[in-house]
Amino acid sequence: MDDWMRAQAAVMQLHAHYVDAVWRKDSQAFGACFASDAQWRLSGFVIDGRSAITEFMTAAFARYGRILLTFRTPIIDVRDGAITARTYVSEQSVLADGTAYGPIGTYYERFVEEDGRLRFAWRLFMTEYVGGPDLKGQFYDTPDFGPPPAMPDLDQPTFNRSGILGSAT
Repeated sequence: MDDWMRAQAAVMQLHAHYVDAVWRKDSQAFGACFASDAQWRLSGFVIDGRSAITEFMTAAFARYGRILLTFRTPIIDVRDGAITARTYVSEQSVLADGTAYGPIGTYYERFVEEDGRLRFAWRLFMTEYVGGPDLKGQFYDTPDFGPPPAMPDLDQPTFNRSGILGSAT
């Protein structure tokens, strides 16, 4: 239980730093949430390494006026020293052109301790909804990986549902 409680506190603190970096549009603080060799899979993109993730978010932040993420309580599993989580997230955003935008989705996460703090080692975002905050937008079926602690494979495809971040090449 102690390992799980420590893991939960560390994951929730990492989520808090992530949300803060996004709200402030601080690419460096955002990148610091990821391990040096992390992989982030979202919106049709697969981004490898902290440097590439930081660069990606610098460009992404320019497409937004403001972004507020709300992470739900993560469902955490600790096995053989490895921490994984499933976290539901909603976003309240204003795009650079003033359009309201409020996607909802699920993060599947794997973590690693690096330089004395927990960081994301691998993250997959599965978009469940894209549209305005009134929920009149488009809902999507996504793969069901089973109840926690079930996790997708490391090569699980990610899908571009919004088009806001451009297209993967």
